Amino acid sequence: MKKKIALSLVSAAAVAAIAAPLAVGHASVSLLQPQGSALAGKSGTWILRVPNERDSRSTFKVTLNVPTAIQSSVSVRQSSQWAMTVVKGATAGISQVTWKAKTADDQIHPGQYGVFEFRFTNPATAQSLCFSVDQVYNGSAKGVASEIVSWSGAPGTATPASCVAIVAS
Repeated sequence: MKKKIALSLVSAAAVAAIAAPLAVGHASVSLLQPQGSALAGKSGTWILRVPNERDSRSTFKVTLNVPTAIQSSVSVRQSSQWAMTVVKGATAGISQVTWKAKTADDQIHPGQYGVFEFRFTNPATAQSLCFSVDQVYNGSAKGVASEIVSWSGAPGTATPASCVAIVAS
């Protein structure tokens, strides 16, 4: 019985350690497929998770700024609930993607999060890729302007960009 309890406590601690970064919130980019480490030179499917962190506002627009190192290889999955605008960079690759909710029902409401999917080929060398994200909340009442939260700061700041590690294969 003691072994089962100890194993359960270890399992619970492992789940808490994995879930802790997700519970913090903030816009974050993470690898969807393949599972495991993001290997240099390999392709993968990534997701941008955008939680609503306001009690009385909904997110109606999200803009992802694509790091220069991967702009030439990015492709974005279509969404039936979100209109998508793509900006091409100097290399003719995608430098920015903006999603805008098509209807009020499609917005990311309080207590919810949105998921946006994209693919790219990782750089050939190990490095960190940082994705800045602008999250736009609607006005909460007449005369109240929309609010833009720019997730573009350094790690440990109030509004950190989401950074991912590309490791040597």
